[in-house]
Amino acid sequence: MSAESLPHPEHGKSNNNNRLRLRRVVDVPLREVSGICLHRRRGGRLSLIAVGDHAARIAWFSQPRSDEGRIDWHTKNIAKLSGSILPTRNSQIEAVCADGFGRILLLQETPPRVELIDPNMLRVVASIDLAVEKRGEIARAWSDPKGWRGEGAVLLPGGHLLVAKEKKPAAFIEFGPPRARSQGLARGGALANGKRWPIKKGHHRFVALAIWLPDRMLTKTCANFSDVEIGPDGYLYLLSDQSCTIARLDDLPPGGGSAALLHSWRIGDLNGKPEGLTFTAQGRAIVGLDTRKRRRNLVLLEPAVAQLRARGKGRAR
Repeated sequence: MSAESLPHPEHGKSNNNNRLRLRRVVDVPLREVSGICLHRRRGGRLSLIAVGDHAARIAWFSQPRSDEGRIDWHTKNIAKLSGSILPTRNSQIEAVCADGFGRILLLQETPPRVELIDPNMLRVVASIDLAVEKRGEIARAWSDPKGWRGEGAVLLPGGHLLVAKEKKPAAFIEFGPPRARSQGLARGGALANGKRWPIKKGHHRFVALAIWLPDRMLTKTCANFSDVEIGPDGYLYLLSDQSCTIARLDDLPPGGGSAALLHSWRIGDLNGKPEGLTFTAQGRAIVGLDTRKRRRNLVLLEPAVAQLRARGKGRAR
């Protein structure tokens, strides 16, 4: 993959005057798409995975070599996997991410938990309850049965998990085993491509190790958090459906604090609620749309926003 030049981001800069444009619209064979991600394998092979919160099903395809290439979808009923307790209907699956071994993590909003599944073995590898134990606004909102919880997730090294809480209040939460130390998320610090997310088989309980609240600029730019993803450039990106915006974020320091905005882009011309975010290898945003029909619910946007930047003689950083 060749590196493309991109100016270094200025803290808090907004690109709202330059809206992202539709390049391609695709039909996903799912209703109410709630999350999408890329499975990045060794050697650069990419597969796009989509989930919906209407039914416990996943859909995926291997990315074609060109943006206009043919797409062949595959689907699977994941409620019937060995060890899964996901309901067949109204599954409340809000996000999906995959490690380099092809295992898929599904984030369930209610109750707040995840299942790590092995689609090849047709079974659940591990299930994890997510708890916020400390007192305060986030803990009260997380324990409220009618509250808003996880909407996006990113796999971190060491078996930790970064979750985006949707709203009231919006926040980023790092989950891990009790008594583990927060590691935060610096640029390039997410689980590396082709790596296995380390966790033992069986049932686990993760607790909140750190919490980051959006700063003033990010709050103004993104009214809520709908999904998160790591771009090819190593930055953390955020999707907000209420603001129809994609934002690039600064590093999240270990131990919690503030989440700061670096850049943002408005999305225009969408016929549906943007719920899922991922990127092509060239850094173009792909957004999944929550619609009642299985049509025109995945869009490819341009120009590229998350491409690698050139440094020196074609060397990417």
